[in-house]
Amino acid sequence: MGNLQAEIERQAPQPEVRQKKERIEEVTLLRAFAFLAVALQHCIAEYIYRPDILPADSIMLAMLFHFTRFGTPTFVFLSGLILFYNYSGKLHYRSFIRKRFGDIFIPFLSWTIIYWIAVEGVFGGKLMQPSAWTSIFQQLIKPTYGYHLWFILMIFQFYLLFPLFSRMVGTFRSRLRPNSEDELFPRVAGISLALGLLHGALMWLSYYKMPDWAASAGGFWAELIANRSYYFVMYLFYFLMGSVCAFGLNRFRKFVGDAMGWTMIAFIGAYIWLGYDVLRFSSERINLNLSTYLKPSTFAIIVSQLLLLYGAALLLQKRKGALYRILLFIGRHSFGGFLAHAFVLMLVSGVTRPLHLTGYHLPAVLITFILVAAGAIGLASLLDKLPFGRWLVGPTSRRKPMAPEASRSVMQNKRRLNLEK
Repeated sequence: MGNLQAEIERQAPQPEVRQKKERIEEVTLLRAFAFLAVALQHCIAEYIYRPDILPADSIMLAMLFHFTRFGTPTFVFLSGLILFYNYSGKLHYRSFIRKRFGDIFIPFLSWTIIYWIAVEGVFGGKLMQPSAWTSIFQQLIKPTYGYHLWFILMIFQFYLLFPLFSRMVGTFRSRLRPNSEDELFPRVAGISLALGLLHGALMWLSYYKMPDWAASAGGFWAELIANRSYYFVMYLFYFLMGSVCAFGLNRFRKFVGDAMGWTMIAFIGAYIWLGYDVLRFSSERINLNLSTYLKPSTFAIIVSQLLLLYGAALLLQKRKGALYRILLFIGRHSFGGFLAHAFVLMLVSGVTRPLHLTGYHLPAVLITFILVAAGAIGLASLLDKLPFGRWLVGPTSRRKPMAPEASRSVMQNKRRLNLEK
C-alpha cells in the first residue's frame, strides 16, 4: 500500500515548485486584525476633518487612529511570510507571476473600474464625458477613487522581485550554517536588529529630510521622492521580517510569546511619543499626516504592535471560542473585504455627510466602522460564491480541491497500478 501511494504521488503532475506544508492558522487571524485596522483608519479619516468636529472628538479619534497603524505593514509581513514559507528551490517564475496576476491584479483591475464608475458616473454624472474615460488610465497608475488600491500596486512589486529576494535570503541562510537552532537564533536576531536600525534610519530620512530634497530637486526627482510611499523599498523590512518568521516558524512563535511584556512596553512608549508629536505639531485641527507610515515613531509602533498581535493570535488559536471563529471568517475574506470596504464606506458616508454630528463624531465613527467592516466582509463572502467571484475578491484562504487534471491523473494511475497487481 505504501509503494502504491508513493508511485501515485510520484506520477501526479506538479504545476508549481511549491512546498506543501501545514497551514499557518495564525496568518488568517492576523489578516483579520489587519483588515479591521485598515477599515477603522479609513472610517476615522472620513470624520476627523469635518468642520463641525469638536477638539475632544478630534483628539480621541487621533488616539484611536494610532492603534490602526499596523494594518497595511501587517499585510506586507504576511505576504513575505507566505511566499517564503510556500516557495523554495527553483521557482517557475512565469507560473508564479501568472497566479499572482490572476489572484491579485485582476481583482485590482475589477475594483478600479467599479470605483471609477461610482465616482465618475453615479456621484459625478460625467461617465459619458471624454475626460472621464481618460481618467480610468490614471486610476490604474495612481488610484485616487479607490484610494486604498495603491497597496496592490505596491505589493505587486514584491511579487515581481520575489526571485531576487528569495536568492538573497537563501544566500544569507547558507552562510549562517548553524550547528543548532539555539545557535541560529541569536545570529538571525542580530541581523534582524541591524535591518531594523537601517529601516529606522530610512524612515528618519524619509520624514525629516526627503521633503526638503523633493522641494529642491524639482521635475522627475521631486515627483519620485514625493510618491515614495508607493514603492516597495519603504516596506522592505516588514517583508523580510516575514521571511524570518517563515524559516524559523516555531522559534518565532516562541519568541513573540515570551517577548509580549517587552513588546507591550515598547508599544506604549512609541504610542505616547507619536501621540505627543501629533498634538504638538497639529494646528487647529489634528493632522493625521503626522502619523505617516514613513516616520521613525510610527515604525516603532508598527513593529511592536505586530509582534503583540502575533502573540495574541497564538493565544486565540489555543483557546478557540466565538471570537476566534469570527476572526477566522473575517480573515478568510479579508482580501475581498479590503477591496470592497471603501465602496461600503462611500455608501455610508453618503448618508452621514449631510448630518450635523457635533459632539457625536466618536460614536459615529464606531457605528460606521461596524457597518463598513460587516458590510465589506459580507459583500466579499457573497461575491466569492459567484462563478466569477475569484476575479472580484481573489481566492479565499480555504483549501482548494485538487485540480481536475491532477485528480484525473491520480485516478488513472490508481487504476493502472491495480491492474498491474
